[in-house]
Order: sequence, then C-alpha cells, then structure tokens
Amino acid sequence: MPLLKFPRKLYFIVWVALLRTGAFAQDQTPPDYTAVYHPVINQAELRVVEKKYEEALVAYKQAFASVPSAFARDYYNAAVAALLLQERKETFDYLEKLVAKGVSLDYLERQPVFDSLQATRHWRKFARKYPKRRRKYNEGFNQELRANLDELYARDQYFRQAKGGWRVHGDTIKKIEVANTAKLLGWIDAYGYPGEDQIGVADTLEQLPRFSIVIERQTKARKGHDFSDVLTKAVKQGRIAPQPAAYLLDQQAGRSKYGSRAFIKIDCDECAESDQIGEYLTGNMDEETRQRIDSNRQELGLEPLGEYRLKILHGTTDKRFKLSYTWSVANFVVPSKEAAKVILESLSLKD
Repeated sequence: MPLLKFPRKLYFIVWVALLRTGAFAQDQTPPDYTAVYHPVINQAELRVVEKKYEEALVAYKQAFASVPSAFARDYYNAAVAALLLQERKETFDYLEKLVAKGVSLDYLERQPVFDSLQATRHWRKFARKYPKRRRKYNEGFNQELRANLDELYARDQYFRQAKGGWRVHGDTIKKIEVANTAKLLGWIDAYGYPGEDQIGVADTLEQLPRFSIVIERQTKARKGHDFSDVLTKAVKQGRIAPQPAAYLLDQQAGRSKYGSRAFIKIDCDECAESDQIGEYLTGNMDEETRQRIDSNRQELGLEPLGEYRLKILHGTTDKRFKLSYTWSVANFVVPSKEAAKVILESLSLKD
C-alpha cells in the first residue's frame, strides 16, 4: 500500500518516534515506549474513530516498526483496519502475530468482525497452521512463571471465597497479601515485569493478567507497597501498556490520578425515564484538575483525557475495534430514584 498523506501532527510524532528508536540512528538503546510507541498508537486510534482506516494502518505500521515488540491489542486493531481496507495479506500477518502472543484460534473465531474471513481459503490455511504456531508459542513463553503468577491469584481468592470470608479469615488474608507481594517483587527482580512476551496473553486479549490483583490490593489507604516506580518503569520498557498501568496506579492511590475511569453509568430499574440516568456521565472536574490528569497521562504515554473519552464513546457504537477497557466505565446499580439522585448530585453530563 503506498504511503499516504496524513496530518502534520501525526507525521511529526511518527518522525520523532523513528528518530528516537534508531531508525535514523545507529545506537541500540532500548526504546522508551512512552515516547516512541504509544503516542503513535494514539494517533492510529484517533484515525480509527474518524473512520480514516488507511491513515490508521499507516500509523500502526510506523508504531510497530519503532519497537522490538508491539502489544497484542494493537495488532488486533491493525488487523481489523487492514480487513476493512481489503488488505487480506496484512490482515493475516497481524492475526499470525496475535497467535504468536498466545491469542487462541477459538477466540478469533468468536469475533464477529472476522466472520467474513472464515469461509475463505486463507482462513482455512490459517486454521491448519494454527496448531504448529500454538506449539511454538507454548515452547517460547515462560510457563513456569505464568503458573507461579496464576498461583498468586488463587492464593488471594482462597480464603476470600471460603465460608466467613474476610470476617473470619481477615488475619490470614492479610498475611497472604504480604507474602504475595513479596513473591511478585522477587519475580520482577529476577525476570523484569511479566509482560506479554514473557507470559503471553492467556488465549484472549487479556487486559490485566490475574496476578495484577496483588498490586490492586496494595492501596495507599491500607499502607500497602507502592508499585508506582515498578509500573512506570514497566510502561517505558514495553512490558505493560499504559492503560492498565494507569488503572492500577489509580487503584493504588485511591483517587483519579490518571482518569482511568473516564465515565460513570447509573442503572436504576425503578427510576423514571431521565436524560441523565443511563448516560455516560463524568465527575465534576475543574480545569486545573483536568490539566493535572492530562500531565500525568502524558508522562505515562497516554492520550489526553478528552481523546480517551472519545475512544470509549466510539466503542459503544463500533464493536469491531478494541479501544476501551473493562474499567473505562464505572457502573452503579441503585435501588431507588433517591439513591440515584445522591450520585447524580456530584456528576455532570459527558463533555
């Protein structure tokens, strides 16, 4: 596909990304993903929102070329963009990269956007080669580390799910949280932060590996271990995407430092019809707070809050692309109109 003309802002970001990653330089310094990768991915996603799929695909290619390993979610969105442009070879190239990350054939077959491909000989060939590629994936990722990390989640949940839960087993649960944190930090010291290239994505486009629950438990309010340095370093190294990192950092802080929860929805079966109930709402936010959040987001390689919200809203009408996250919208279920009013008093309609 020929190189397209696209907005100057996107061209500048791409040029800087290539310059910093050594496309024009000779050093082999590991790239900083917050500077060279994620800003370009943001531009690709904005072009998706605008339905400018050719420009989006150009930006995806530039982002992928700037780093040694891209993220599965971005390969997925690039595959969809290529499909909509009828670039079949590129579509399957990206699907194969997803398989190499650990995404299962079953998961891909369940995505409606790929229905039109599944009757083609190209898909049949792709499916025939899948078992071999899956074996290669299984041989390549750190299965022992993945199993150990999954065990952290199992330990976290065991006494919480037992009869009596926290009320009966609170002291034991606290000890497990301390032990889990120590184990996780030890493995991070030994292997680096466990990213997609180390532990895969567990068949789906996994947004947060299950071991992340260990970090979520360590809140500032409970004087838990501060993972801020670990997470920000991991984002720069390309071991975790900035969106899940922002969510974990917000959870730890107990407040919205990065605006990971961009909208609020209120569901109330007994409430009368209202223009506000059920809409995508935002909390009241002054300009100073917005600027502070945007500054924090930029340091992590994220788009401004307004662009993040735009992508989330796009995802409510176009399910083909993966542009939002499970935590992007906080859902409240209230029993009555009065309860809904209490929440609504502190909210404003979407920007």
